[in-house]
Amino acid sequence: MPLRSTIIGAASGVVLLAGVVGFAVGLPEVTGDEAEPAAETEDQAADASSTPAAELIPESLLGGALVRYPEIDPQMQSVSDEVEQFGGDKLADVFDTDVAVGIYATPDLQVQVAVTVYNGESGLFLQKGPPVPPNLAASQQTISDIVRQGDSVCIAQWEAQAFEQEGPPFQTQCQRVVDGRTVNVYATPGLTIEQTAELVDDVVSQAGLD
Repeated sequence: MPLRSTIIGAASGVVLLAGVVGFAVGLPEVTGDEAEPAAETEDQAADASSTPAAELIPESLLGGALVRYPEIDPQMQSVSDEVEQFGGDKLADVFDTDVAVGIYATPDLQVQVAVTVYNGESGLFLQKGPPVPPNLAASQQTISDIVRQGDSVCIAQWEAQAFEQEGPPFQTQCQRVVDGRTVNVYATPGLTIEQTAELVDDVVSQAGLD
């Protein structure tokens, strides 16, 4: 079911500014009158690749279903800025590339989403190690799964009981590599894998990366 119609009330609790931790095609050679359009295409690609990551962070997601914290309460401005700046600076230092972070929530503060955009194409990085069969993880308190949803790769974690009852995960993270950038969306709580991947696609579309 689309996130636009289900995000309000989808969460099982309230989360406020939780910590943020993430997760070339060759052109044919042309001559004469055809060379100028090709040069323009290369210039446009260069402009896109040089856009600072911070300028790719949307002000809202899915038409206002999720907004930045200062939009909900202006008193959150300083804390929100500090969290976003720290997350971006820390990741930029670790990965040695341009990184930006944006924190969003539903107006009722029931759902929180962290968006991370950074230069480069991220590879395999498993926070809890490789996946194991769910039946062998039944005795554990949490169960995780990694899947491909559309153009994104997603990792989700469920409480064991919620997984058995086919309920939503308490934490979902989806990531998509496009146009030399990695877009990562971390959502908690109560959003499905499909909904989180939809958020990734919205960031990619608003950033003009597709």
